[in-house]
Amino acid sequence: MVFCQEVMQGQTYVFAHLMVNMKPNKNISIICAPFSAGGPNDAAKDGPRALIGNGLDVDLKELGYNVKIIKPPFSEPAKGRRGEPAKNRIKNIDAILKINKWLAATVTKEIQNGFTPLTIGGDHSLAVGTITGTSDVFRNLGVLWLDRHFDAHSPKNTPSWRAHGMPVAVVTVKKDFDTHLDFQKLLSIGKNKILPKVKPENFVQIAIGEKSHIKPNTKWYSMEDIDNFGVKKVINDALNYLFKRVKYVYVAWDIDSMNVSGTGTSGDGQLTLREGLVIAREINKRIRLAGRLAGFEMVEIAPSLERKALKGQTVDWAIQLITTSFGGNMFNNLSRLKRNIHV
Repeated sequence: MVFCQEVMQGQTYVFAHLMVNMKPNKNISIICAPFSAGGPNDAAKDGPRALIGNGLDVDLKELGYNVKIIKPPFSEPAKGRRGEPAKNRIKNIDAILKINKWLAATVTKEIQNGFTPLTIGGDHSLAVGTITGTSDVFRNLGVLWLDRHFDAHSPKNTPSWRAHGMPVAVVTVKKDFDTHLDFQKLLSIGKNKILPKVKPENFVQIAIGEKSHIKPNTKWYSMEDIDNFGVKKVINDALNYLFKRVKYVYVAWDIDSMNVSGTGTSGDGQLTLREGLVIAREINKRIRLAGRLAGFEMVEIAPSLERKALKGQTVDWAIQLITTSFGGNMFNNLSRLKRNIHV
């Protein structure tokens, strides 16, 4: 990776140039984000512990990666200690700002140090920081967003005032989209103050499966599209679309896009494991192996919410999806055969 600096409007920005015959990066920084301040409960904070505790880092090392684990230097207050949110304010906004400022700075630093950031969460409000930090390096960034929800609310239309429903709006809109003070503070995170952080036409959403009062200006595919055309066609159409516009793609994967119960908003009409693995193999083949993977996140894993009869399934699926996206297959991760999932 070659990093250059460009001065524009009095600000210095760092951006990456694709090298000829660039090889896929074999350095991964697993950034643990055990935060749930943006969601309805504290369950999602257990995701990083569950993934690391069940060998995600070991699996990636077996696949040939140099892996380091980064943990935050602070913890968020427990739900009962956050105080009552003020009316018409984003809930837990101070904690969310602190978390996402740290994430943005950490992601930027890891990319500049030659590592691919792999963030594990945590609720999806953390995407404000991860995508912002990535866009501070890769100026014309594309995003592949796998999620049951659009996550494109803002204070002017939020039904819940929870930030886990707002990250797509934060990273794809201009300053005048919503003048609410809390939203403006989220927009200000990161080094690059040019908005939007990601052009909405460079943002592709897959597996949308829940009714919404809003329709963002992103490119998106619903579960009905996947039913009608098949998952292989949808993911390849999405990547063809992105690669006409950008060099680098950030992958944001919310586990509630999958048909699992260990997440805050599960739904039985979502992607099966086989469909998810088809997507993961295309991510590996067409993004990672091409040297175009800017970063990756897997969020909203909440083992404590899992149905008893399905204990361990959500973590198992998440690890399979991550490792497959990073080149895992039937024959190169055999130590997984000897391990059981414990949550």
